[in-house]
Amino acid sequence: MKICKIYIRDFQQFKDVELDFTHPETGEPLNKICFIGSNGTGKSKLLRLINWLFTSVFTNFGRIGFGTPHLVGGEAKVIFKIFNKNSNLLIFHFNRNSFILQITGMSKGEESHLIQELLSLKLVDDFTRSHKYDKLIQSTLSREFLNDLILKDNAKDLLIYSPSENEKIYLMGKDGVPKTNVNEALSLFNNFPFYAEVSPAKVEAFWKLLIYNLRKRAEERDRFENLPVNLKKTKDVLIQEFDSENPKILEHLAKVWNKILNKAGLEFDFEGASNPFQLNDNLLVYARLIYSKETIPYDELSSGVKNFIFRLGHIHSLYFNREIDRGFILIDEPENSLYPDFLFDLVEAYKEVLIDKRGQNNTQLFFVTHNPIIAAQFQPYERIILDFDEDGFVSARRGVSPVGDDPNDVLTNDFEMTDLMGPEGKKQWEKYIDLKKTLIKATDTDEKIKIAKEINQIGQSYNFQE
Repeated sequence: MKICKIYIRDFQQFKDVELDFTHPETGEPLNKICFIGSNGTGKSKLLRLINWLFTSVFTNFGRIGFGTPHLVGGEAKVIFKIFNKNSNLLIFHFNRNSFILQITGMSKGEESHLIQELLSLKLVDDFTRSHKYDKLIQSTLSREFLNDLILKDNAKDLLIYSPSENEKIYLMGKDGVPKTNVNEALSLFNNFPFYAEVSPAKVEAFWKLLIYNLRKRAEERDRFENLPVNLKKTKDVLIQEFDSENPKILEHLAKVWNKILNKAGLEFDFEGASNPFQLNDNLLVYARLIYSKETIPYDELSSGVKNFIFRLGHIHSLYFNREIDRGFILIDEPENSLYPDFLFDLVEAYKEVLIDKRGQNNTQLFFVTHNPIIAAQFQPYERIILDFDEDGFVSARRGVSPVGDDPNDVLTNDFEMTDLMGPEGKKQWEKYIDLKKTLIKATDTDEKIKIAKEINQIGQSYNFQE
């Protein structure tokens, strides 16, 4: 399942916006999208809107025109175009009511006309009383169809929402790790939810996932060793055969974390981890200094490093050794508190952890960022740039700079920042130009040498070229 487009009419700062998440040449839905734009243009709001689609609208399916919690109210209308198992659907929301329309087989012109017609409705009764929509919605009435569309717990579905980490709420216990235990982790065997919030406020859920994966592997190893075909095998052979098919979560986490921890002179000490077995046991595993091997409490890590490893580690644990057929990840400002050199491979780091047990990536990834280094890691058609039009409403366009471009070019071309120099730099540029003019007019040799040296000094300091 993938989101292809979102149409928004009369919703707060969105007067009339179409957001296109499809490839410009193939028309296929994109696997990753990056929202950029100035403050107040609704980037984070779009993530919440997508989150609302799957956690409120989809989960309340049961009849056409079902009521949903009040997020988009009044005259506001939102249409999501969804691709699911060779079917194109429209999820139309207006005045607390949502409707499903199957539009597979429509021409582009017919589809466009229908969407504009829906966006122009004044009353929801205009839709429910009209027979011209009956053919479109009849095929969606079956319980089987609806059940297939909804993301479900204990299934191959996953929705992750990771809000901007403005408030730090890390809950470390007396042992310096998040507070949880084996008993709490065992609950995931009975109910593994499709939805997860990844944030500092949910760090205990991440630690619980680690314990769950450890216990799950232990149970699978016991079953494997007791299979009739394995009873006569030596312990070494059993370990080798089992390990080849069953990865270890902490070793995998070390590969993910050490890419950033190593840059700070740290490493993840997975080999020194405890083995949580009793119901009240917690997982004790820490970061340490590479050279002295001294343990560093998580609370003493820098905010940027801690935010990154817990966020990425939590997401990795949700995908680890699982098959995911339908995944959605919504990540707001992943660059928070990170030094620039950490950012150049950030998108690749996220893509790596989205690979499921089968080696597949069936996840649609949505980023919100203010950072040109991150934005440059997306194709221009994967960047959705939000800006205010002359009337003060939000408009949307796609990026210009090619993937991997110089972040300064991204700032100029996509962020449309035509002036990247600060006030002091501007003053020095004006001085640089004035000195060049003075040099032309100067007649005294000593004065010319003095002016030329000053021009050269400013030019080298600020990399001025003219």
